Amino acid sequence: MYSGRLYADNTKYLFEFLNKHSNNKVFWIAKDREIISEIKKLNYKVVPYYSLQAIKLLRKAKYVFLTHGHLDFPPIKFSPETKIILTWHGTPIKKINVDLKQSLIYSKWASFFKLDIRYDDYVDYLLTPTRDEFEHQILSSSFSIPKEKVLDLGYPKLDILANKDAISLENIRKKYDIPEKIERIILYCPTYRDDHSLRFPISEKELNNLENLLQETNSLFLMKGHYFVQNIDFEQYKNIKIAPKSSDIQELYFITDILITDYSSTMFDFSLFDRPILLFPYDLDDYKKERGMYYNLEDIAPGPLLFNGSEIIEAIKNIDSIDKKFLEKRAIIRDRFNKYLDGKSAQRILKFLEIPFDE
Repeated sequence: MYSGRLYADNTKYLFEFLNKHSNNKVFWIAKDREIISEIKKLNYKVVPYYSLQAIKLLRKAKYVFLTHGHLDFPPIKFSPETKIILTWHGTPIKKINVDLKQSLIYSKWASFFKLDIRYDDYVDYLLTPTRDEFEHQILSSSFSIPKEKVLDLGYPKLDILANKDAISLENIRKKYDIPEKIERIILYCPTYRDDHSLRFPISEKELNNLENLLQETNSLFLMKGHYFVQNIDFEQYKNIKIAPKSSDIQELYFITDILITDYSSTMFDFSLFDRPILLFPYDLDDYKKERGMYYNLEDIAPGPLLFNGSEIIEAIKNIDSIDKKFLEKRAIIRDRFNKYLDGKSAQRILKFLEIPFDE
């Protein structure tokens, strides 16, 4: 489940693996009608979030896989026989806010129905792709769960990145309406902001200069925000586009030549491609004060830190030299934050949980 609104991330790829390689009864719970339709077209089982059937399934499920936590499922009390696995969606760089008072509606439901909504109350296991004790301790303290519940078995969503030969780049480009003349794609993927905004704070002059560079080099600047953010308008620019909210970033990685991010763990995922990565932490000092971070960003950055539009444009112009300069550091970051590179995380998770599947 992914808050019922999106078909993506670790839960999607584990769901599809189970459907393709097992005889288990597997269901996806969705709020969005388009998602329900999409999953039905795949001939997979999907159940409306706001339905008695969803409640019944969750009450008798042997395993429940979540992406975010309590907001992924209706307010119910699980059976003590049910195992809850929080797959999460990335290694945290920024501090995770687990203050459940922010979820006012759900907190009222939880109080009324006497539900357990603290992670340590209902989560049996939390997944991570990392290898180091430092990252495991961060997850343990962030979610207030014992460290033995943190499983470093990998992320199912990263399995597809290790099986690049099975992916049709042409199909992905068609799916996202990438024009044939585009020779290079630059993906801007900032982290989720608490004010639900997708920001690209550069001046109009810099935007025009970027647009000119993109047109000269047959490049597309594709912006991918978090599902819960509001889109911004770039209709006046031909080579700067907003990716659909429903787009699967795992698919977008395959057609991306340069990734630009800030405090997002997409930098660790994309490091598996060994392609250039630029960081645009334009509000670094304020972000550290307001949100807080677990790392010194420069220490874990697989590319240069850029702070304005002019620096981004210059970095794109000089991407070949940047690529070579950060080649070794990208490999170090990749190996630190991705324990497994074999594309078999789904299998490891199912074996650990003793869920049968075809090998």
